[in-house]
Amino acid sequence: MPFTEGLEALIGKKGRITDTEWLVLIEARRKLIKPHLDSFTLPILGSLKCLRNELSFKHEIDCDISVSGGDQRFSLKTQGFFWAQPWSAVERISNSGSCNWPGYVACPDGTMHIWGLTRSGLWVLVTIEFVGESGYKERGYERAKSVKIFEADLRAIIEKTKENPRHMWSHLGAVIKSFAERRKCLYNQALDLARMVEIEELALSIVLGK
Repeated sequence: MPFTEGLEALIGKKGRITDTEWLVLIEARRKLIKPHLDSFTLPILGSLKCLRNELSFKHEIDCDISVSGGDQRFSLKTQGFFWAQPWSAVERISNSGSCNWPGYVACPDGTMHIWGLTRSGLWVLVTIEFVGESGYKERGYERAKSVKIFEADLRAIIEKTKENPRHMWSHLGAVIKSFAERRKCLYNQALDLARMVEIEELALSIVLGK
């Protein structure tokens, strides 16, 4: 197996990995994935479930909004892998949106950041401005009112999302493993079909005496 930039960076390394070294590892993973992105089945940005809907449930971005601003190369239809920032890092505005009255669930207005890797291999940073509404049975609903998408570098993404670099690296690794599992499943299905064809052809040759 050939060495990757990520493997080279890890060989001989002991102890704590610095933020700069994590950036190298994450970028190495992007380079590892990029040549294969065209063969992946990728979701669109708008299908990401990240906005609150009835306490612990979440709904897709494009349930609320169909257009986006920012870099015109991107839209809610952009394909790729996308992840919302940690829930605790979402910026919420005090005393806004649906207030926390007795018997009601607080659902303030706020800003959420999303990071992702597009089919073309570009890092993107997505900013969603949302308003907090009372929602179904006063359980809270975060409604997207604007979405802006820009190409960004890793440092800017980490700064805005407050994402743990190790988690970013792990997310990308999970993508590769999931892709391998799907390919393995498809291969096994194709192999079963080929075996059935061989059995049928053998049966036919016996029937025909050939």
